[in-house]
Amino acid sequence: MNIYKAKINGVFEIDHPLDIKKDYSLALKRCAVKSIVKKDTGEEDNIYTHNLESLDVVTIIDEGKTIKGEPKSMSKKLRGAIFYKGEELGIEDSERFYENTINKIIINLDDILDK
Repeated sequence: MNIYKAKINGVFEIDHPLDIKKDYSLALKRCAVKSIVKKDTGEEDNIYTHNLESLDVVTIIDEGKTIKGEPKSMSKKLRGAIFYKGEELGIEDSERFYENTINKIIINLDDILDK
C-alpha cells in the first residue's frame, strides 16, 4: 500500500512572537502543491510526499486568541489574490486561471505601469 504525506512550507509575517513552549492550532485558507516527491521503498509500495505552500492568510489560534499571518512575498500575495478571484468567479480549474491571468499581466505590463 502506498503512503501519502503532506509537508507544509511557507513564511508569513505575524504581529508578535510565539512561545516555543506552547502548541498552536493553524488554519490554512489556501495552499498549492509545489511538488510531489516519490520515494521508492524497494518493494511494491512507495512513499509520496506532497509539498504544500500556503498562498493566503494563515490563522494561528492560541487559547482562544487569533493571530493572523500574512504571506511575506509579493508574488505569494498576487498568487493568493488571483486564486481568490477565481473562486469568486466560480472558476473550476484554478491553476489554469492563474496561468492565464499571469500571462495577461505579462502581455499588458506596459499598460499596467503607464496608469
